[in-house]
Amino acid sequence: MKSLVVDISLPRAEYLKVYESYIKSVRAIAQNGQTVRFPVSVLKPYVTPEGIHGTFRLIFDAEHKFSRVERLSQ
Repeated sequence: MKSLVVDISLPRAEYLKVYESYIKSVRAIAQNGQTVRFPVSVLKPYVTPEGIHGTFRLIFDAEHKFSRVERLSQ
């Protein structure tokens, strides 16, 4: 399985703007410089009163479709 590591720092107000709107995916730049798009809904378990902050591993299946996300650090 392929994976990419991304650092996310998104204040709660910004996350809520994205989550409550019609936008279904977010785009980030992985630590290796690759741009990745993934469903914004996968970040919901990681929302705190401060927003979403941390390093995450995005895991993709054999067809390069998003599979799951893991928090590596805060």
